[in-house]
This record gives sequence, structure tokens and C-alpha cells, in this order.
Amino acid sequence: MKLVSAVEHGWLSIGNEGDLTAQEADALATAESVLPKNCLEWSRNRVKFRQFCGVVQVQQVLQIEILPKVFPHQTPEQQRTTLIEMLDTAGDIEGLSAQQAGLGTSNHRLLDVFIRHFLRLLEAQLQQGLLRDYRDVEDMLDQVRGRIDLIRQQRENLFKPQRLACRFNELVVDIPVNRLLHTALLCMTHLASSPMLRQHIQSVRMRFGGIGVIHKGDHLPRADDLNRMQRRYASVVELARLFIDGQYLDARAGQQQVYSLLFDMNQLFERFVAVKLRPTARKMGLRLMEQGPRRYLGEDDSGKGRLLMRPDISLLDDLNRPVAILDTKWKLLESSNPLASLSSADLYQLSTYASAYRCDQVMLLYPEQSGFRGEYQMSLNLARPVTLNVLAVPLDGKGLSLSVRNVAEFM
Repeated sequence: MKLVSAVEHGWLSIGNEGDLTAQEADALATAESVLPKNCLEWSRNRVKFRQFCGVVQVQQVLQIEILPKVFPHQTPEQQRTTLIEMLDTAGDIEGLSAQQAGLGTSNHRLLDVFIRHFLRLLEAQLQQGLLRDYRDVEDMLDQVRGRIDLIRQQRENLFKPQRLACRFNELVVDIPVNRLLHTALLCMTHLASSPMLRQHIQSVRMRFGGIGVIHKGDHLPRADDLNRMQRRYASVVELARLFIDGQYLDARAGQQQVYSLLFDMNQLFERFVAVKLRPTARKMGLRLMEQGPRRYLGEDDSGKGRLLMRPDISLLDDLNRPVAILDTKWKLLESSNPLASLSSADLYQLSTYASAYRCDQVMLLYPEQSGFRGEYQMSLNLARPVTLNVLAVPLDGKGLSLSVRNVAEFM
């Protein structure tokens, strides 16, 4: 299988001497229908992934990993580390860290890193045994087990009194949660690029002998579906769902198997910032709200709200009034002076937020990048004084403390 590394918004050339052959590009184009909308951008003899990072695999012939790039001259290992630390912090893949993945010393593929992490979590739980649950069983037996079903006994065994229609509970391992985990392992067998990793998967699968798999249309158990005795498997179940949700069998692609594990970096960065900021907000006596508070900018003649506003992050006081509104932007600035690189659309949006929410402090947050670290500030000429802070958010796992002093001034 051919392995290709790309960066978000980075072009892959198509041709005999390019990153992808024409046949591989055709296979990717056919698979586009099951990928996130607007994930790919095509041009003449080239293609790129927009704001998505992760992995796409088409059949067993092509695997593309898409990595973030916020600093020039980063190695693929450093780019993988950035993505993994963000996923760990945001909680998309719980318990995953670059140190555990061993990215500092090895050139592991991104998908192999995710698989190894799943196996590590699963094996830790299997040390305490497979999950079991009781199942209602009806059977004809020679001796009583559980209780006798009198109606069935009279209907089916009227002339065979030596046979007993019994109903009882049986402790079994072939339950939906285990079928989910077994299905995820089966999926990973076809995704792992390392022979040793595939062998590792097979050895774990042996623990699931006699357990079925999830079929198309079956309900996929969630962590919320687990009972008190099963809760220790919660993180493993959610990761298994992530693997299974990414697998498609596209009929329009001639039954071509397509797999994708892609993360929208705009959304991931927003969740990353929210997690980093929440402790600071709590210390200030503020409540952090994601995607809100929602409010309409105006109303039409009938009184119906128009143009719903939904800030990325808001800091609310004890009366639920916005003290500061934050907008996250996962993109690179073109100039070393961030204030000179701000787009008019971003400034108009934040000015609208400041006016509509009567908020005196707004912030634009970008990933820390070459030429942009720290914080910049400017005033917006609105009906009342409004301060705009432009901040660089470090992605190296350090804590985040954003303008505590400045926000406190407006409380």
C-alpha cells in the first residue's frame, strides 16, 4: 500500500512523477462523496485537503495522512505531535499523548499511532476480564433451571413431561459492547500499515473468540449506554466508535472500501482553546460558554428572528452577561504584524458581537506561529470603547492565560 504524507492546504501533484498517479487521484475523487463536505479542492493536475487533518485510506492501495502546519521547516514527527497533543487536550481521543505514542524517536504513521493507543487502552481493560452481561434464555431442558414457563410447557410438552420449558438468565460475553470492540479490531486489521501491528491486533482479537460483530444498520453502543460495571470501558468504546464511523463502503465507487479519520481543525482548535481557558475563567469567577450565547441580530416585520449569532467562546459573569467574546481562527497570518493581517470580515464580525452583546472586550485567537507570539491590542471605534485583543495560542501543551487583567477591568 502506498503511503503519502501531506499538510493541510498543501497541494499534492498528480502525474507519473507526482505525489499521486492519475489512477490514485481517480480513486480519491471517487471516494470524495463519503468524505466531509468541501474536504478536497481540485486544480489542474493537483489536489489538496482544506482545513482537515487526519487519515484517508482508499482500499488497500493508498493511504494519505494530512498533518497540520503552523511553523515552517517542521518535520512530520513534529506535525504529528502537534495534532496528537491537540486531540488529547480537546478530549477527541482521550489519554493520547505524544510521549505515549513515541513520536519523539520513531517515524510512526498517524493511523498506526491511533491504533496502538486503542490497543493499549483495550489491553489495560482486558487484564480485568472481558465484559459480561446477563441474557434471557428460553430452552428445553431435562432438569429445572431458572423457572418453568408454564404456558410453553403445556403447549409444547403436554405429552413429553420429561422435557421442561425453562426460562433463565445466562452470563454471556457476546454482548453489544464486545461486538463493537471486536468490529473495531477487525477494521484495524485492514488499516494498519505495519505487519507487526497487524500481528498485535490479531493476538488481541483472539480474546474475542465466539463474539460476533456489528452489522450495517445495527446500533453502535455509546459510552452513555454502559452500566455501572461497564463504565471502565467508556474511553475504549468511544474510540472504537470513532474507528467504525470512519469506514464506508461506497456503492457508487464500485464497492470500493474507503476509510477516513479526519478532524476539522477549525472545530478542534476551538475546543482546544476552550479547554485551555476554562481554568482561567473559573479563577476569575466567570463561566465559559462554547457556541453561545445565541442571539438574533435582528427581527423582520413579523417579529421572526433573523441572522442567528453564535460566538465561538464567551466569558459570562454571574448574571450570564458576556464580559468577553472570543473568536478562534485556525489559519496562518500573512504578515509578521498580526494587526495588519486581520481580515475586514473578522473585524466586522467582532464589532457586531460587541454591539449586539454590549460587550467591551473581544478577542481573536490564532495558533502560535512563526512571527506571531504573544498578544497585540487595538481599540475599535464603536459607539462606546471596545478593546480588541489578538493573541497567539501555544500548541505545545502549556497552560493558557488570556488577558486576565484586561478582562477584569470590565467586570
